[in-house]
Amino acid sequence: MTLTFAQAKQHAILAVGGYPSLAPGQTRDDRLAEIVNQAGQYLFTNSWRFRERTTKYMNLVKDQNYITLPSDCDEILTVMSQPSLGYMIEMITPEHMEALRLIGLTISGPGITHAVMTRTPPANGAALPDPILDIYPTPTADATDAIAVRYRAKWIEIPSNNNGSWVIPIPPYVDFLFIAYVRAFAQAYEDEGLEQKLASVDQSGLYNRALTKDGLLQRDFGRIRPSFDKGVFRYLKVNNPPG
Repeated sequence: MTLTFAQAKQHAILAVGGYPSLAPGQTRDDRLAEIVNQAGQYLFTNSWRFRERTTKYMNLVKDQNYITLPSDCDEILTVMSQPSLGYMIEMITPEHMEALRLIGLTISGPGITHAVMTRTPPANGAALPDPILDIYPTPTADATDAIAVRYRAKWIEIPSNNNGSWVIPIPPYVDFLFIAYVRAFAQAYEDEGLEQKLASVDQSGLYNRALTKDGLLQRDFGRIRPSFDKGVFRYLKVNNPPG
């Protein structure tokens, strides 16, 4: 089944036998969206394989010492450069990045580009900025689709005024677990005990089955070897005897 925002909100209502209580200044839509989004954010604290995204190619901008990452990027899995650029990328710590920039090492020609995922400081009262990829040395020319990034996506906040058609971005085998989290958050707002309710779900069969299925459907097999039919194997054995 495809779980929608409207269906998730109905599960929250069902969990408490009516509309959840409201905080001062909140509307029913605000409260229901809050419950669903918090359940989604909690679900996405796990490193599910379904959160992994295919490679996206990012541009290098002349005299810009960072790369803007995809808007839904939460955790970087791999970073590589296009082979034509002739250099490797090494992920380092923020402290190492600051040291390199302070020292001002000059790197000429193909070599190593250093990178680290950071965030710029938020302004007072502003939301936390999206992460960026700091790079060193600073590019001296533009390069299109220079950096290949694979990443793990974050939960995208669902606006409270959505008409309900928003599809929850999870595979069907996680639907029941997500619904359990929605119910836990909805009930906890009424009678407290959020930590205990979430712990109960985390230790449940729903969680374990979803985790197992997530690994079974998206296993990492490593290198896939070429397959040959028996005729090819016979040819190799005859024409390439041992020794």
